[in-house]
Amino acid sequence: RDGEPGPHRREGRAGQRLVPPGRLGRALHDRARRPRGLRRVPEDAQGRPSARRRHPAGLPRRLDEPRRARDGLDGFAVKGVSTLRLAGGLALAAALWAGRALQLSPYSSLALAGLLAFVGGRPFARGFARSLKTGKADADMLVFLGVWAAMAQAVAAVFVPELLLAPARRPFFEVLAALVFFPSLGRWLEARLVERGGEALWTLARRIPRSVRLVTAGRDSVVPATSAGAGARFRVLPGEHIALDGSVVDGASRVDESLWTGGTAVLEKAPGSRVFGGSLNKTGELLVAAERPAADARLTRLVETVRVGVQAKAVVPGVADQLAASYAPGLLIVAVLAALAWSWKGPEPRLQRALTTLAHVLVAATPWTLGLAAPAALAAGLRRARRMGMRIRNPAVLQVLRVPDVLVVGKTGVLTQGRPALVETLCSPGFAEDDVLRLARAAGEGSGHPYAEAVARRAPAGARASSVESYPGHGVSASVEGRRVLLGALPWLAEHGIVAGPQTLAALAGRSDPTVGVAVDGALAGVAVLSDPLRPSAAEEVAALARLGVKVVLASGDSRGAVEAAASAAGIEQVFSEVREEEKQRLVAGLQAEGRRVAMVGTGFLDAPALAQADFGIALDPAARPGSAREGGTAGFDLAAESADLVVSRLDLASLHDALRLTLRIREVVRENLTWVFVPQLILLPLAAGVLGPAFGIVFQPSYAAAAAAASAFCIAVNSVRRLRL
Repeated sequence: RDGEPGPHRREGRAGQRLVPPGRLGRALHDRARRPRGLRRVPEDAQGRPSARRRHPAGLPRRLDEPRRARDGLDGFAVKGVSTLRLAGGLALAAALWAGRALQLSPYSSLALAGLLAFVGGRPFARGFARSLKTGKADADMLVFLGVWAAMAQAVAAVFVPELLLAPARRPFFEVLAALVFFPSLGRWLEARLVERGGEALWTLARRIPRSVRLVTAGRDSVVPATSAGAGARFRVLPGEHIALDGSVVDGASRVDESLWTGGTAVLEKAPGSRVFGGSLNKTGELLVAAERPAADARLTRLVETVRVGVQAKAVVPGVADQLAASYAPGLLIVAVLAALAWSWKGPEPRLQRALTTLAHVLVAATPWTLGLAAPAALAAGLRRARRMGMRIRNPAVLQVLRVPDVLVVGKTGVLTQGRPALVETLCSPGFAEDDVLRLARAAGEGSGHPYAEAVARRAPAGARASSVESYPGHGVSASVEGRRVLLGALPWLAEHGIVAGPQTLAALAGRSDPTVGVAVDGALAGVAVLSDPLRPSAAEEVAALARLGVKVVLASGDSRGAVEAAASAAGIEQVFSEVREEEKQRLVAGLQAEGRRVAMVGTGFLDAPALAQADFGIALDPAARPGSAREGGTAGFDLAAESADLVVSRLDLASLHDALRLTLRIREVVRENLTWVFVPQLILLPLAAGVLGPAFGIVFQPSYAAAAAAASAFCIAVNSVRRLRL
């Protein structure tokens, strides 16, 4: 496993080492074994374990395993219908459809039909059993009853045709084949479109080592990461991922913390530097003192928070299942009442008429094209979104999405133009402007933050930072030319006991520009005053969202004056200033507790929990900001995109307005398609129940339901294309 500690020197057979199977969470995969203690794993030529890897970090299989490993012909079910099962069902259905041309005997056709009903209809049988267990009807119940009603009619037509009315004594094997195959196809297509990949969570989970090289009494021993508590010392070799949050005790190295910072530079680490779990040690050997146990590590808690949020959205039933829950009981009642009515008051032969009516009503009531209603709209919506520069990450939520009450946005790059510029440097006595900017540039180089980039564009070059400590969402600390330099927000500097003097406070009084503080050796050296103009169309875009029924809320880490000034110019009433990125999830949860539907906009790694918490998460691709150090995307943005429901490439409110309109349109089209599913069936029900038989001599045939389903599928496809203007 990449990033795990290397070979552990301990007595044992050649070519083997002891590798602990530690887990950071409860394994949810039912068949995953839980070995205890240490486990022998053969090594490859590089000294890494060559045995099959288990699921990391206790993530459930549906989120920790990459989608490409699940979607092959391997029998893994996609929402109950696997690719292999679908292919087998298609082969059996094709044999039944070609039965007459192949001159199959009724007994051969019945055997094929039975195999199709058992194999192809098994997912619907599981759904039927689940409905009986929970007491909640769904579409699976209708499909199961329709399939086995057609199967019972075929068995009776072959062996005891006298139990059926004369027009129903021919077995409709081709109808039974369509009853199984088309709902399976619709369910498979929907799952392929709706299911989330989970690649980002899988990648991040792999960055959390299961074991650490614990140093006790001068000796190294590989132990499960869960057994290392706060204060424990562990060694990290070059090329390994750091298992726990902590501080460097001994050694020097370059560490890749791009996961946390969003920047591209590799940071120098020396004794006293802080390191984060999941970061990659690049060059030297480090001895690290753990700050907290593995279960409380920042990366572990963040991944778990995102996983819970993503799974909570995944279990929301689609609108088709919600509609079927109320539709199915009524249809069952109609079928039973029609059969009882014909057996009690109908003309002779009453028993045959009742049995035939029961089978016909169940066949006519089967939602043949229910599984196509949502996939058709989602497929058209996905194509439309790609044309608009968007990526829909969670199409499932579009089926139930309503207009959000609140849209939480940041300031930089959304309301503003996203390219701040340095306009003034307020230096404390004893510090020259060039020195302050040079030290600030060295400390913030590679951080990827727009404010650090603005300072770097104006500052002279030459200084080099070492022992860099990143504080995501707050600032950075580095050693530059033998001096400790802190670059970050003024409130964060105040937490370190560094406050601005009276002269600086007087200069900042009444100003609404964003600021960045620079501290040198525990004293405030200067304050960089930045300018990030508002987008000219910001106020108009906020008004357009208000007409849609969405209230914009501004949440930013900038000072209260800067945030309120931007909000006032854009026409935003509710603001939250000096908000740390890790606090955004609590902000979203607080708005939801007030009964509001919340849409959240985020870009970075630490925005992921808030995006997963929101009713509708929108990730803005930082690669869309030209000249950014983050251009091209980062691992942190991958997690934000995984947590979001929609990814937008344009960083402005207009793109958010277009995104909300598209998602609401997709929801409308899904509901219109459901109308085309159920209306033909409701028209056929009186005919299937035999109401028109005595008066007009019209007898229901199962082929009528097949023709209605074909017309329904055509209308669904045309409506999806027309309404989404492709």
